[in-house]
Amino acid sequence: MKAQLTLKYRVLSDTVLGFVEGMTSDEGDSAPTPDISSSVVRDRLDADTTVEWAPIGGVDVLVGFQQLHASVRPRVEGLPGLIGVLVTELILKAKDDDSVTDASGPAAILRSFEMRHAVDIAMLVRPTAVTERRRATRATTKGAEAALHHLIDRAEIIEGEDPSSRRALSALRDLASSIGDGDGLSSERTAEATFQAITNSGMRSRQHKDMLLRVVDDLRDQRTWPRAIESAMAAPDPEVLSELDAANDDD
Repeated sequence: MKAQLTLKYRVLSDTVLGFVEGMTSDEGDSAPTPDISSSVVRDRLDADTTVEWAPIGGVDVLVGFQQLHASVRPRVEGLPGLIGVLVTELILKAKDDDSVTDASGPAAILRSFEMRHAVDIAMLVRPTAVTERRRATRATTKGAEAALHHLIDRAEIIEGEDPSSRRALSALRDLASSIGDGDGLSSERTAEATFQAITNSGMRSRQHKDMLLRVVDDLRDQRTWPRAIESAMAAPDPEVLSELDAANDDD
């Protein structure tokens, strides 16, 4: 039996959506095709990946998924291996498209890329779990989210309307949202995307930039979320950061 699988990639949000539009029987197979719409079970593999499984022939088969910041790490543990291959192929297709790499207009950036495949359902069976998913407590999760919003508020004061820091601030908001809505699961891809955005930004304060990078680095793994919260809440005031930057400039 074949699944009609569609994958869509949106460059602007770096998000891949995948869904099975239907099932078709192999030639000569008289078995009825399953109705996947009536028995879908939704799950989260991590804070950045949601999935939908449907029971078919006694096994769970992938019938839908959403993967945020897919280009950071196309392969996700818990998804069938074929999905990582197809997601990588789709992202490379988008990167090679001249309308994205060469054009500067918003229409080019907003383009989505799509591919369709007829896939044997055996390639979409839920893999056996290798490691148990770790979840942070609700208190730690909300603490990490609150700490990020605290840093964002301070960053808006320190950086002002500087356009070179807007992408970093937007990435911090994405990370706060991902962690807050992630049921205590890790948000590694969004954390990595945020780390890259801050690294490539032209923030006014070097001390502030280094502090943000340390906090975001600790937010990759729930085991170090408490340290990230502590660092964020103990961050120096803007006036102190300015003095530290000035002292470093003098050196």
